[in-house]
Amino acid sequence: MEPAGGTEPQRPATIPESSVWNASLAKWEASERGADGVKAGDCRLFRPDGTLYSRTRFVGGVEDGPFAVYHPDGRVAREGRFVGGKLDGLVTAYAAPGRAGEPLRVCCVPPRAARLDLRYRAGDLLLEVFFDGEGRAILSDGAPCPPRPMSLPELAGFNEARGGWTLSEGGVDRFWTAEGALVEEVELPYGGGRVVRLLDGDGGVREEHRFDKDDKRTGPFRRRFAPDAPSHLADARVREERGAFDRGQMVGRWTYLDEHGAVVAAAERGPAVTAALVETSPAFAETLGDGWALARALDAEGRVREALTAAARAAVADRDGAALRLFIDERIVAPPEALRAEWGEALARAGDADLPTILDGLVRGTDPAAVFRALAAVLPATSGAAAELVEASLLLAPERRMTHVTRALLRMQRGDEAGARADADIVAGESREAADSLLTFLRVTFRPFEAAAVRGEVEPDPDLDELAPPIAQDLEAVRRIAAVYATRLGRLRAAILALHAPGGADGAAPAPPWLPPDLFALLPDGPVALRRERILCDEPTDGGERDTVEVDEEVATDGLPVPVLLGLAQADFGALAWLCWAVGLEGFAVPDAIRPPAELGAAMKMIVRRHWRANDRLTTGGLLALTNRIPGFSWQGIDIDAVPTHLVQTVAAEYSAARSMFLWLVSPDTLTPFQDDLRDA
Repeated sequence: MEPAGGTEPQRPATIPESSVWNASLAKWEASERGADGVKAGDCRLFRPDGTLYSRTRFVGGVEDGPFAVYHPDGRVAREGRFVGGKLDGLVTAYAAPGRAGEPLRVCCVPPRAARLDLRYRAGDLLLEVFFDGEGRAILSDGAPCPPRPMSLPELAGFNEARGGWTLSEGGVDRFWTAEGALVEEVELPYGGGRVVRLLDGDGGVREEHRFDKDDKRTGPFRRRFAPDAPSHLADARVREERGAFDRGQMVGRWTYLDEHGAVVAAAERGPAVTAALVETSPAFAETLGDGWALARALDAEGRVREALTAAARAAVADRDGAALRLFIDERIVAPPEALRAEWGEALARAGDADLPTILDGLVRGTDPAAVFRALAAVLPATSGAAAELVEASLLLAPERRMTHVTRALLRMQRGDEAGARADADIVAGESREAADSLLTFLRVTFRPFEAAAVRGEVEPDPDLDELAPPIAQDLEAVRRIAAVYATRLGRLRAAILALHAPGGADGAAPAPPWLPPDLFALLPDGPVALRRERILCDEPTDGGERDTVEVDEEVATDGLPVPVLLGLAQADFGALAWLCWAVGLEGFAVPDAIRPPAELGAAMKMIVRRHWRANDRLTTGGLLALTNRIPGFSWQGIDIDAVPTHLVQTVAAEYSAARSMFLWLVSPDTLTPFQDDLRDA
């Protein structure tokens, strides 16, 4: 065992007396030096036991010339050359007999490896090859390497992952088959990106395309199909396609040629688009007017993606699926039906497809019913375009029951409970599980606003019987916060009615039971002003700075769909129901006194615990509660640990609102439940 690098051992008699202990290398060093003390000439290193470790030459303090490393028995372990301090040329390592000696490499040495050849150029490793004892090149598992074709460049190495030969040189990666046919080149230009060429083995380009620094296709594209290879297009005459990409999207005019180079077909793809297209294009407007006229006008301008979208909405208005298919087929060069369906299924499974990707699939020839369903799912939930595009999907493929899942969810966004339930019934014919999930979502979203159901039974707590924490807010403050909740609920009710106005033959159908109640009784002087401000605290922190409290009683409703608005309303309604109960009211009214019930402490503890339990479902999936054996509770008839993941946030929000209200109620020097230090406490 060698001594620690910092401990100088006793000098063996076999090494030169001029040698010195090099603590950083844990070796004895004997070096020739010039008059200036800089290394020049021969340099030898010895192990602590006196055996020769290496021999190197220095010029001006830099390794330059041949070098060798030795096994303890004196045989060469590694040899090569330094040029200007960098390895250059061939470096060869030799395995030691047995286990005593210098390793071929620190790790990952194939079985039966006896030699390792490494090719360097100015310090850069270009190639490494292991050999067995008979001089045959071997792979990582010790198996013989395939015979090396004579036509390969000297530095090409066998790539086991690809099953062929590779070489990286001059900013170009090249790949050959095991037999030596060049099949791919990848240029890596300065500044990022890459150019990929797939070759036919005879030197001809089979496919050429470019990627930008974000790995999206860009620039010219070309692809040829071998005479005996199937085409990616329905027209078997097509043997070549040419076009261009921009930001990963097919753009401009694409041409399709036969084996003689004659144009068989052409299609305009239009410009690349961004997600902002939804806000700027008339194809996604709330209403279209003459949809077919708009589709033709957009097509004439080369805005093909928008034209196809407008045509889909126009076809829905006419209930004319045949006209839509014809409009699409006249503007694309279609792949085989099986491939269109395969692309459509992939799009349906993709959870992260955005609007540009989906529209690119449309002009590429992806199954249009799948495209329009996916497009509807990424548009603003309450938009007329989303509702019409899912109808276009069903117009083209009415047999696809799972499309009704998307339509049910979109109908819910506008408060069409009956329509969503009808869709759930259709989905049940394909998937009972999917239908049950929809029905659960419908039940908890469109539930009535009932104070008794919100509060339920207060869980008894012997430790808190008859022990109610003192209410810190006065009667005037309680009245104002009750009015704040009522004002917010009024705004939410109005926003819901704007999306779902009860109809009927006489225009006076009764409001649905899930509409937030009009609590005018709590607003004798009308809606109150809602505070939104930043307040500077009186007491400084330990660092001498004064904290701020954000107060925000406003409720934003613009662009929100009915389920989100109902979720906000249920949270406010629940908090208000608990507030009225906490000051001694049976229902909703302006309180004339504060008479806290005996169970107030138990109720607060229950709310805090349930809030924590719901948040634990969000953060750990309930694991922390399970580990600590913290009991659950039932929400809307569902055990908290069985609540679907997409509804847990709703549960947490409802209990968060009630918790903030209770914290405000019993905390002096607080202004409102809608201040961030209470909400985040």
